[in-house]
This record gives sequence, structure tokens and C-alpha cells, in this order.
Amino acid sequence: MEYMLPDLGEPGNVLLLPSTGAAKPKGRVYLKPEKVVVTGGSGRLGGHVMAALETNHQAIALDINPPHQKTPYIAADILDLPALTGAFKGQDAVIHLAGYDDGQAPDEQAYMATNVQGAWNVFQAAEDAGVRHLVVASSTAALGLYHDRAPDYLPIDEAHPLRPMGAYALSKQVIETMARHYVARGSLHIVCLRPTLIVRPEKEAQILAQLALPDPDSEPPAQLDADGVRPYGALSAIRTYVRSHDAARGFVAALDYQARPFDIFTLAANDGIGRPKTLPRMAAVFGACPEVRDPARYQADPHASVLDTRHARDDLCWQPQGDWRDVVASAESE
Repeated sequence: MEYMLPDLGEPGNVLLLPSTGAAKPKGRVYLKPEKVVVTGGSGRLGGHVMAALETNHQAIALDINPPHQKTPYIAADILDLPALTGAFKGQDAVIHLAGYDDGQAPDEQAYMATNVQGAWNVFQAAEDAGVRHLVVASSTAALGLYHDRAPDYLPIDEAHPLRPMGAYALSKQVIETMARHYVARGSLHIVCLRPTLIVRPEKEAQILAQLALPDPDSEPPAQLDADGVRPYGALSAIRTYVRSHDAARGFVAALDYQARPFDIFTLAANDGIGRPKTLPRMAAVFGACPEVRDPARYQADPHASVLDTRHARDDLCWQPQGDWRDVVASAESE
């Protein structure tokens, strides 16, 4: 199937394409990506993305570690620019997941040295190898929302100001800025996805154990196990999450997005961890509820997430499957 690459000089010309249903500017012909390299394809999210790509794409995992599942694999480091350039040649697209996740790095400097430099290398290698389309993992951590740092308004969309505090969150903001830079050069088409906390199947029971504590927002006491399960750890102020398979589907959906040369999408479940009533919780956490710009959203569903994913719904045709009750059912069935 052919796609039209945006021509910023002709903003009034639109073409409706069947893959997303979104209006797309006319421009150069762009073929739907089929051959895809996934950096970090052996990682915790990478395995789910590789599985989601199996049906309609030829995917290769690029990682410093071999994948757990049987899948095409390239052993390479995102800090090795020549290796990346060689691996990207002949590919249609790159999904960039590799780097330190929040809490994984040995120190804050490592987030900048690996995440930021690695992303720069990925962008440069794609440009040098002639790969046009990239989907890049950012994070809602870049928003900088904590128990003492309330959002400006609800629900929180992609236009909300970024105020990162830690090095991980800052690295994601810098990566988005670098992506804009490469797109402005006219060489790349980049989609940045901001998944919130990704709940993997093996972590579901731990999060439920954390919710059972008197204060789920604080770290559990040392050596505490609930029914043999170590509680997850302090939960975020906004209690947002997305399940692994839903996040993976978002990355695959973004491969088909061509409406704009650069865009950002939030990926999150429709409700929150523990399924609290959203506005009362926000008022309790922050002392007062932030400005509610869409009251009808919370009137229709008092448990609706503080994160607004309508952009992903409308332009990626992506929606999360199920809600927190399905997470509970899954954990209890194990």
C-alpha cells in the first residue's frame, strides 16, 4: 500500500487513507514500512513489540543481548554509530526502544550518556542509511508530575508543559527535542510515543500487593512480602499505567502514521491503577483539584485516566484494551 509523505509547502491538500482514517497532506509517495529494526528488541517492552510485528512486518531485534524468543537478531550497541548505520541499511523503519529505563541506570550520568547519545546515534544512522521513518520511545515521565508537582489541567494532553526533574525524565525531553531537530532538517519522519508506567504481566501481582498497603504511595517496609509477593514500590501521584501488549500495539500503529513529519502521542489505559475516582484523588493528593478542561469526561466515567489519549485514538486508531479490572483478573488467575 502506498502512503503520501507530508509536504509542508502544501498544507491545504489532503488525502484520506484507509490505514488510520486521518487526513494526510499530499506529497511524495511513501511505501508502508515492512522491514523494521527494533532497537532494544530483546528488552522488556521490546519482546512485546517484536511479537506484535510478527504478522505484517519483517522485524529484526537490535540489542546488546540476544532475545528470549526465536527471532531475527543483530548484536549491536546504540553507542556504536557505524554498527547502527550498517544495520539500518535496506530497512524501511526503525522503532527505537533501547536505553536505560527509569530506575535502571547505575547513576544519573548514565541516562544522558546512553539514552541521549544513543538516540542521537539512532537518528544519525537512520539519516545516513536512508531510513525515513522512526518511532521513538519517550515517556510521560517527562511531564515531571509528582506528589508536590500537580498538572496544570486535566486531562493531560500532549501540549502540557514538560518539567522533568530526574535525569531519566530529562533524557526523554532531550530526545524529543533532538527528534524535532532531525525532522526540521527534512531527512526523517519521527513519531515520539509517551507510554506511561508499563505494567508487565510479571509485575501485576506486585502492584496489587502495593495497593493493599496502608500507604501505596510510599515505599514498602524492608523485607515485607504480601502472600509471598514483594510489593511493587511507591506508586505515582497520578496512578497512570498501560499494559505491555497495549503499548506494543501503539508502536506498531505508529509505523503507519504519516499525517505530520513529527508528532507525539500519549499511550495510557482508560483508567488508573486501583481504579480510583479520579477527581477526588487529585484533590486529595495535591490539596486542590487542577483545572478540569473536560468535565464531561469525568461525569461520564469518574474513573477516567488523567492522561488524554484521544490523539492516539483519533490519529493512530489505537485504544487500550480493557481496564484495571482486567489486570486484577489476570493477576488472580496466575
